[in-house]
Amino acid sequence: MTIWYITDAARLGAEHQALRDLAGRVDWLSLNAPRLDGFGRVCVDLEILANERAYNATLRYPHTFPHSPPSVMPSEPESWSGHQYGDGGELCLEWGADNWVTDLTGSHMVESAERLLTGEAPQPTGGLGQVPSRHETTVGQTLRFRTHRLVVTRAFAEQMRSLPSGWSASGKLLWVENDKRRSILPVTLIPDDGEDWIDASVPKALSSSGTLHGTRVWCLPAGILTPRLESASAMRAFMDQHGYRAPSSDTNQALDLLLTWDDNGAQLRLFAADADEVYDVAVVEAKGGDRLPPSHRDLAARSVGIVGCGSAGSKLAVALARAGVGHLVLVDDDVLLPENLVRNELDWTSVGDHKANAVAKRIDLVAPGAVVEVHLKRLAAQEASGVADSVLYSLQKCDLVIDATAEPSVFNLLAGIASASRRPMLWLEIFAGGFGGLIARSRPDLDPSPQRGRAAIEAWCAAQGVSPPRVERPYEASDEQGPMIADDADVTVIAAHAAQMALDMLAAASPSAFPNSAYLIGLREKWIFSQPFHTHAIELGGPDASSTAADPKMSADGLTLALTLIKDFCA
Repeated sequence: MTIWYITDAARLGAEHQALRDLAGRVDWLSLNAPRLDGFGRVCVDLEILANERAYNATLRYPHTFPHSPPSVMPSEPESWSGHQYGDGGELCLEWGADNWVTDLTGSHMVESAERLLTGEAPQPTGGLGQVPSRHETTVGQTLRFRTHRLVVTRAFAEQMRSLPSGWSASGKLLWVENDKRRSILPVTLIPDDGEDWIDASVPKALSSSGTLHGTRVWCLPAGILTPRLESASAMRAFMDQHGYRAPSSDTNQALDLLLTWDDNGAQLRLFAADADEVYDVAVVEAKGGDRLPPSHRDLAARSVGIVGCGSAGSKLAVALARAGVGHLVLVDDDVLLPENLVRNELDWTSVGDHKANAVAKRIDLVAPGAVVEVHLKRLAAQEASGVADSVLYSLQKCDLVIDATAEPSVFNLLAGIASASRRPMLWLEIFAGGFGGLIARSRPDLDPSPQRGRAAIEAWCAAQGVSPPRVERPYEASDEQGPMIADDADVTVIAAHAAQMALDMLAAASPSAFPNSAYLIGLREKWIFSQPFHTHAIELGGPDASSTAADPKMSADGLTLALTLIKDFCA
């Protein structure tokens, strides 16, 4: 590491002289000798006089000076200004990383600090002076040092806006621990009369990792804002003054938590158990606006069946749920193992669980409104016939069937039910070694059946003088350079393209965004791919020709038998 004050000793001398010149020129600055802190950074302790107060501060030069600006901060953890990065943090001054130039010096930063502190002096009319901000502070910067955060969902905000002024109730808050920080979500409102309100936008799966705490909820009278009070007794006096009524179901005399709603939104107060103190909780409010394109609005009414929740299937299922698909049927009997984590959408919290169950939980966490139906079954394997029949019955009711197994026997079974029920089908494969993949579709009345589509792909490969690539688990292959193994990026690319084609099929876009119904997508220079992202579009042809008309006598006999079966069933 380059140590600037050694490699550029002249700059160090110039900085020291500029500070001494400033101290000799003004009467509000006192300096101590420069020192090194525990990290080897040059620091200068100083005192700034502003508003009849002495501010003990430290000017700290970063290791990357003069390419990065020095910082001015309290010598002890204190809150000095509305333009400060947390209690004890550095002051947000006129120059920062976004507009710093090397011609500026530490003395400029000290002068800026004095202007800030003087500008925020108490005003004769009350309050503090306002100093224009150099930039807007982000939510992340504001919350950096706040350990408790109230998360206000759009559903909760809409519910609170619909309630009358002065309304009060009991409620439930879900506290979720996250690395010594707590996200707090209002999940239930319990009024004295009427039904409980439950926030359906909060994932059910989140409850297993959180703790429920009771709270009192109060909609303030119109035009009244919740004050910032540090005294619990003052807060109780404010509540009495404005007619707060505790819900009759609340028998707890102690006031631990109070969730209020006013014209500025939600506020949560924590009352100290053994002191006359009350604490504000930081608020994180969901912003309005839909982040999905208009073409996705109808997806909530669509259903997709996905067979295979491995590396590709897990990513595909979660992507479709994020896009707004309202109903997913997941079929897989496999269990997540530690070695699966290199490519799967899941993480260590699901190791040992069935993949389909774990993916369903993952979907609940990212798209709580989605309905997920899970079948822990293996198709085209040694299962009871009735088991397979129930799974296939669920799949043939879906608007789209996806084969993410790359197993020929499963493909044949799904292709059969897709053709018989006139359902579109999509299948994808990641080639051994991860050098590429295949995405293909079959749509009734537009494309050949899945089996004929697969045959067309093989015929295309033969016309190029190559054999179709092998699909092996765990996506491994070898060449002259040694083993080739598909990584998470390889699987993600193919799964993402498959998700886009699936969404296009669900939207029944006309014309489709995909001119062809099969694509070979290259990720390496290998086989028929000359470079990464080299893609071959394959024309599969039109729909299958109509089959020979059925024998009228057989049709009549079959219809009679079917009616008899239905009559006996309903008897």
